[in-house]
Amino acid sequence: MPRRILDTLAGAALEQAPAASDFLFTAGALPGALIDGAFTPLTLPGQSAPLTPHQTGLLARGLLGDAWGLVTDLRRRGSCDVSYRHVSGTRFRANIHRAGGSIGIILRRLPTTPASLESLGLPPVLSRLTALADGLVLVVGATGSGKSTTLAALATAILAARPVHVVTLEDPIECLLPPGRGLVSQRELGTDFPSFAEGLRASLRQAPHVIVLGEARDRDTVDAALAAAETGHLVLATLHTADCAGAIERLLAFFGAAEEKLARNRLAGCLRYVVAQRLLPRLGGGRVASVEVLYANLRLRERLASGQDAGLGFADIIEQGGPHGMVGFDAATAALYAAGLVSLEAALAKASDRAALARALDAVKVGRGLPVSDITGLSLERPA
Repeated sequence: MPRRILDTLAGAALEQAPAASDFLFTAGALPGALIDGAFTPLTLPGQSAPLTPHQTGLLARGLLGDAWGLVTDLRRRGSCDVSYRHVSGTRFRANIHRAGGSIGIILRRLPTTPASLESLGLPPVLSRLTALADGLVLVVGATGSGKSTTLAALATAILAARPVHVVTLEDPIECLLPPGRGLVSQRELGTDFPSFAEGLRASLRQAPHVIVLGEARDRDTVDAALAAAETGHLVLATLHTADCAGAIERLLAFFGAAEEKLARNRLAGCLRYVVAQRLLPRLGGGRVASVEVLYANLRLRERLASGQDAGLGFADIIEQGGPHGMVGFDAATAALYAAGLVSLEAALAKASDRAALARALDAVKVGRGLPVSDITGLSLERPA
């Protein structure tokens, strides 16, 4: 019965908001959807009143079934993730969490097939990543910024181009990857391996060429990822940080002061690229990614190994790294505005350095023959 109720409610939500990326079911509120990142309440058939704690509890039971390990996680940690396939074939990543003594549920819609790198509008330099034989590539950003989509697109491009074995470690499996010229083994946390760190270590005995890591979330996992990258494997991993500089600092923060120098040297030796993403509302509907790219050139490796005493900061390295395909967030966002993809307001809302981005946007406006100030009608007062 709980599963039938879940299928009915999710089906009604899909029918009412087919373009939604997420559906939200919270006790005390109407069901809702995220459409282009904005929340929209839904009035579903038979559900004109806010959801009750009993109803959200039933939905959670429909998702969990007999998975007692997930029930234990929910009780101990306050949340758990599970995959869910609706009877229509639509797949979701479901997050079940406790909130105010009740249960809340978020259904993140998963793509049926991975997107191509070209369709995502990512910087051309990312096509070089498919030829990498080893090392560490980080795809970072806030929750919902498209990290998993980019990771799946990269893995798909690698499988299409090379006869390799790709092992993925996911929580849960989000996008089913086509084998292309190679072989893909997709493994799910809690079902196929107990933790990301243990899954990574075990994957080294599975003859992988490429390892796709759903999230580098703790020290043991980062240590195992560095070890895999150091031993001739290409590791693609996501991390929850705002930008490229934050990703590097976050990785190093997993290691104590006594390990910092060694960790810096290891990262300097195996890091290849850091790709950071932010999603902006696209003019005309939808969203578009602003992408920052940091490449591990000689200057970056020296910066990593030297620590805080190095002369160049990460922002300086990115600014000077155009020939290597590097680009900062504000430059990427200004390019989106110049291409007519985002509004001035949307661009400024996602600025890293608002003053610097405003100057770049003003330069675009001058090129279009537009005024760079909203202040008009001023004149010099003549002396009496």
